[in-house]
Amino acid sequence: MSLDQVVALQIDGRSYSLAAVLRSAAIRGSFGAINDYVSDALIASFAEDNGISVGQEEIQEAVNDWRVANGLYQASELANWLTERGLSMSDVAEFARMKALEERVRHHVAAGKVDRYFTEHRSRFEAVALSQIVVNERGLARELRFKTMEGEPFYMLARAYSIDESSRLAGGFIGRKERPQLPKAIEAQAFGAVSGTIAGPLEIDKKFYVIKVEEVYPAELNGDIRARIERIFFDEWLAARRMEANVRKPALWT
Repeated sequence: MSLDQVVALQIDGRSYSLAAVLRSAAIRGSFGAINDYVSDALIASFAEDNGISVGQEEIQEAVNDWRVANGLYQASELANWLTERGLSMSDVAEFARMKALEERVRHHVAAGKVDRYFTEHRSRFEAVALSQIVVNERGLARELRFKTMEGEPFYMLARAYSIDESSRLAGGFIGRKERPQLPKAIEAQAFGAVSGTIAGPLEIDKKFYVIKVEEVYPAELNGDIRARIERIFFDEWLAARRMEANVRKPALWT
């Protein structure tokens, strides 16, 4: 019996072969194969029921993105990659079609909801760029804050005193952060402040922080934020659809 004849999944009465599931896993480069394939099947079914399809240009763009993500720039590299995994370009094209179809379904599911969600949750998308000095003693943190207010460069003090190895060599700079990415103590000081504000000492997990607000970024509904909000609605829809679907996993998976 070939793998195309082995039933790996049944979803809402439709059967999917083990060969198809394994090809999907090989293309993805991970073996969350069953769950990934269930998601693909539910997305494809929804698209079919709602007349959603993708064009050749979208598929080709998804193929190009996949090749870049896998470092397969040369035709020979792509051919070798496929041969090693027993795959073909038609498998890549089907994977790309599903990625493009998922994007279309994501837009469809979130249609008309994004602007309101952004308005109601605007604060979660505000961001600040921060630098920090982390030490073990409150007194030292207080002294370092005074030094910065007297004009000593924050980045030089961070390099000399901070115990946080991930940011010390960068002069304490930790980059752009949104509210959910920051401890509450730092969030409370950073948001609502102006660029150049220095705050502290702030005690977090028995360490003491002095922070500098480098830049403030008001929330803006740009393309990136819109895509993230669409993803929120899409993930909720997909989770609900997985709960509703009649998914049967044969004994093969147990």
